[in-house]
Amino acid sequence: MIRALAVVIGLVLALPAAAERELTVVGFGGGFQDAARRALFRPFAAATGIAVQDETYNGEMARIYAMVRNRDVVWDVVMVEAPELARGCEDGVFAKIDWAMMGRDRFIPAGVQECGAGAVAWGAAVFWDSARTPHGPRSFAEFFDLQRFPGKRAMRSGPKMTLEIALMADGVAREDVYRVLATREGQDRAFAVLDRVRPSLVFWRAGAQPLQLVASGEVAYATGYTGRVVQAKAQGAKLAMTWDTLLYSVDYWAAVADGPRLADAMRMIRWMTGLEPLLELAKIWPASPAHRAFSERPDLRAANPDSVATNAAHGLFIDTEFWIEHGEDLEKRFAAWAAR
Repeated sequence: MIRALAVVIGLVLALPAAAERELTVVGFGGGFQDAARRALFRPFAAATGIAVQDETYNGEMARIYAMVRNRDVVWDVVMVEAPELARGCEDGVFAKIDWAMMGRDRFIPAGVQECGAGAVAWGAAVFWDSARTPHGPRSFAEFFDLQRFPGKRAMRSGPKMTLEIALMADGVAREDVYRVLATREGQDRAFAVLDRVRPSLVFWRAGAQPLQLVASGEVAYATGYTGRVVQAKAQGAKLAMTWDTLLYSVDYWAAVADGPRLADAMRMIRWMTGLEPLLELAKIWPASPAHRAFSERPDLRAANPDSVATNAAHGLFIDTEFWIEHGEDLEKRFAAWAAR
């Protein structure tokens, strides 16, 4: 009996990690994740024999912190925004990248972080229904000009992007935005600008919402994720967007610390950040990979005219260090302002 039990235990211990559960990759959902499933997740599984499933989240870090704290990590690879990546890395909830294995030289400089490998650049810009309104705002000053461009506006809920837009609408030059916003006077100025147009503002949380708000006519103009707008236009939506109102950043692939599939997670990140899979992704989604070759090859940029990488010169890069330093305080102030 004892001998038989020992054999059973031995067989259980010998089961491969893949038999425990599928490798889990988590993203922000929407059209990008649908494209990533086709171009990245499934091809990785086919190439390696590693079973993969994907889930979505809204960027809530509390769940990831709880997984690591409770030693119950069920997510392996997570797409994460830059400030959250930096905080999570400092707090030990994301594993450090072995850059000798990952290949530092494959990435643009912004794509190399201690705990994250650059996935894609993302952006948001002003757009509108061109069938209803042939001529829309071409700058943030015009976006906030209720006389020339009447109607409601939709903006992302929260201080990030919203406060930068408010200052640029008030005449602050792109290169001066974070210097001004780092001061109490600059923050007061941004909120004062929002106060002036507050009755006309609608705030959204999920990336699909601004497209729905514009399509329904509930709002006349909105800021929205450029990839979603470009994809909607490709599917026949009558939308116009101005790249001169671009704000952009980089999202990263990170591996949750102390996960049971950590080696496979790093293997998947390396595979998904290879040039060939990213080129396949760019065929079905206006992606801007954080891969050095994509940014340096004119032919790739020319083949993707509606990518963030191609239009970055028109935009403001969202300052990660600023939001790490000031984000918590400004989140609280924005929440209090919105609740008034």
